[in-house]
Amino acid sequence: MYLYDLPKDHVSSIKIAEAFRKKCDGVIEQKPQIRRDYFRPFYSAIVSIPDQALYKKACEEMRYFEIEGNKPDEKFQCRALPFDNSLLGSNKEKLANNNVFYKASAGEILNYSDLETKFTEYGKIKSLKISLNPDHSQKGFAFICFENQESAQNATNKDDNVKQFEQKDNRAVMGKLVNNMYFKNIPADMDEEGVKAIFSPFGSIKSLVVLEKENMGKYGFVCYEDPKGEDKMYGPNCVNKAIEELLNRDMGNGLKLYVRPALSKSQRTQEKLADTIRYKSSKKRVNLYVKNFPNNWTEQDLTDIFSEQGKREIENVRLEKGATGNSYAFVCFKQPDACAAAKAAL
Repeated sequence: MYLYDLPKDHVSSIKIAEAFRKKCDGVIEQKPQIRRDYFRPFYSAIVSIPDQALYKKACEEMRYFEIEGNKPDEKFQCRALPFDNSLLGSNKEKLANNNVFYKASAGEILNYSDLETKFTEYGKIKSLKISLNPDHSQKGFAFICFENQESAQNATNKDDNVKQFEQKDNRAVMGKLVNNMYFKNIPADMDEEGVKAIFSPFGSIKSLVVLEKENMGKYGFVCYEDPKGEDKMYGPNCVNKAIEELLNRDMGNGLKLYVRPALSKSQRTQEKLADTIRYKSSKKRVNLYVKNFPNNWTEQDLTDIFSEQGKREIENVRLEKGATGNSYAFVCFKQPDACAAAKAAL
């Protein structure tokens, strides 16, 4: 079984097993494999259930389940589905006509049980997903995939809040449109009118904000918009032109103008995490952990030995003392092959 929408800060193999025990009154013998994808809002997991009776019951009872949080009465709604070839990403086109999009009415709190009851009237449901924010709050809509196309058509005809699902590929272009741009490295003596003069040649500016922070200097955001409100591509086209023309423009005093499409807070956090993971991954092949050397050795002693008197380039050496007073160190090389050669030699 595949488990979805698992809360990153609260899920564990023990909690998954507990959810199975409560819903199915059974024990899963094999440890769930939690897939920790740091670039997605939630984790997923795979649970293998050799016991066919328990598996059959889990397919019925675990369709929607809860993971308990770390606080009293804190619960997170999750989903589980048996493996289904037709639900794989490579088969999305085959199911496109079986999918519908449901938008909640004003003030409506979506509930899996209620949605299941509501949409089963139109036909058998293959999968149902309430769209969630990373904090598990609801976005106000859901996706329902029926077993057949007729059921989906029936739902769209009879419910005004239901629309035929539009494939992601068709929405990809609109989803990436950004009419808001971030900029930094503005000279300290430049006022808002001066900043506006930089960006106004590229289109009609809806809003401009210039901020200032210690150790960061002046930065801000500029938003373009079609004055007539007719062309949705107007703003994104302005941003693209501005980035193409302005990136790295010399602003004097050693400043180079930095511009890019603006990101939301969650997108910035995700990007920083991605950069951190990429950086750490890149360092794995150039770092050595060293121990069992005399306590009177210095960083220079280690540098001489591991660089083979300068033949191998070292980026830095960090010497540490353990709890018992014994020394250990980290030696970081500039190239992976130098790291491998030092490890083999020493």
